[in-house]
Amino acid sequence: MFATRIAKYARHAASFMLHFAHGGLLVAGLIVTLFVASRIANHGVQGLSLGSFTGDAAAVAAVDEIDPDLMQVVEAAPASAKLSPDLQRVKMYIAKRYQVSAVAVEPLIASAQQTGRSVGVDPLLLVAVMAIESRFNPFAESPMGAQGLMQVIPKWHPDKVDVKSDRSAMFDPETNIRVGALVLKEYIQSTGSIERALQQYNGSSDPAAPYASKVMAVKAALAQAARSGGRFVGA
Repeated sequence: MFATRIAKYARHAASFMLHFAHGGLLVAGLIVTLFVASRIANHGVQGLSLGSFTGDAAAVAAVDEIDPDLMQVVEAAPASAKLSPDLQRVKMYIAKRYQVSAVAVEPLIASAQQTGRSVGVDPLLLVAVMAIESRFNPFAESPMGAQGLMQVIPKWHPDKVDVKSDRSAMFDPETNIRVGALVLKEYIQSTGSIERALQQYNGSSDPAAPYASKVMAVKAALAQAARSGGRFVGA
């Protein structure tokens, strides 16, 4: 009976941790899971040594006694981290199209959603730029020094990011997306056109605007995926 109960609560703990992984709180989930497992184990050992086990009530009590500080970490998760239904479908499309983990890409899309809304840039445009620039690799770096998801060159934007104090700043997804969004917003305002802004973002003056065309094609595919339930639509 004890082994059955331990297995039952271990499954609940694993499911609990997966929930936090999807929300970008892997560390907090791991801490809470280990804490719960430890308390369950302790109750189990005590019960065996006394020749009895108090059953489900003991396990529930162990969960109730979780350190309040740990629960504060869990509750600190921003509600904005939850994807809209459309972006949930976009997430599944990206996972299939670019062969990346849906779990890993979810916080990136959530950051694009939140940043896009706060800065005033279409989140799908930010996601499309990430797809073209890095294929959702937050550690990408070009020979020219472009870094992270949106391949921002830090030395060109010292007003938006201080890499002298933190040389790894642009490899933080949220920072990279925020800076990339601010750059795009600035270029859109100065050029009056998303297409021209994208060409400037790419550092190209080609009148044919091939870079802008690629980004806008991906954005269109993402929009179609959002409408079609996330089914693979090519692009």
